[in-house]
Amino acid sequence: MRLGPARVYAGLILLLALSMLMSLTLGYKIYSLDQVWMALFAHDGSETAVVIAGLRLPRALIAPLAGAALGMAGVMVQTLSRNRIASPDTLGLNAGASLAVVVASIMLGVQSLAGLSLAAAFGAFVTAIVVFGVAASAGGLSPLKIVLVGVTFASLSHAFVEVLLTSNEAQLQQLLFWLSGAFVDRPIALFYNGLPVVIVGGIIGIGLSRALDALQADDSTAAGLGVPLAAVRGLAFVAVALLTGAAVSMAGPVAFVGLVVPHAARRLVGLRHIHQLPAAALFGAVYATLADVAARFVIYPVEAPVGAITAVVGAIVLLVLLMRRAA
Repeated sequence: MRLGPARVYAGLILLLALSMLMSLTLGYKIYSLDQVWMALFAHDGSETAVVIAGLRLPRALIAPLAGAALGMAGVMVQTLSRNRIASPDTLGLNAGASLAVVVASIMLGVQSLAGLSLAAAFGAFVTAIVVFGVAASAGGLSPLKIVLVGVTFASLSHAFVEVLLTSNEAQLQQLLFWLSGAFVDRPIALFYNGLPVVIVGGIIGIGLSRALDALQADDSTAAGLGVPLAAVRGLAFVAVALLTGAAVSMAGPVAFVGLVVPHAARRLVGLRHIHQLPAAALFGAVYATLADVAARFVIYPVEAPVGAITAVVGAIVLLVLLMRRAA
């Protein structure tokens, strides 16, 4: 028996609060709730306060925000492509956003957080246009073609990133900060920079909920229901680009969050996007935060990249989905 959306939201909000609390307390050194409270609300300049407020608080905020962004982007990408194995990763959006950040930094000299965030969103948007445009010109937007074009574009983007990085050693260290796919050592300014972008992308997605519901069928059905296909797809691409670009600008290309989260959201609240998108945002926030906590203990005392954790889970989910499609 499926719970109502309100109960699902309440449960996910509770889980998110607990996971964020775990992010603040657990790690190489474990802190008590009293220490966390004092560090956040009565900062005394001690080492404990500096670690909690200066290092753990930013990742406890950035991880759920990036997870929420990728979760919502994944829902819209799977609806637009009518493909349950599509995601910002498999369509190359993360890779395109990463390439745009590298190009903006090396070739255009962009160094500001706002500039790099804008570059990431622009890269994701251009990638979405290229992937869907090439797939359409190749004979129609079939699910397989979209994924094949996306994977190909992602490979090309990664290759260009490697060439640019190896030919610009002066920028290598700074750009690896963006491209490592992690929440650790991120300044809290990235959270404040990404928050309005994610909010705008989420509002656009929620506003398109009814049109996205119709697009789950086929173009002729959606058009018969009065959906302006070109306008809806264009706005949805903008929303996906903003969400993916914001996530990459904050945390780098964290893998497969946009693949795993939409499946969980649909199981929890069903197919209606007015419920599916908020559920994906909350579940994505919980998933990314718990993955960040798990990364601290997988090879303790050394911290693993959170992208490795999400990639392993995502790869397993992808294999299961492919096996179901082949069965």
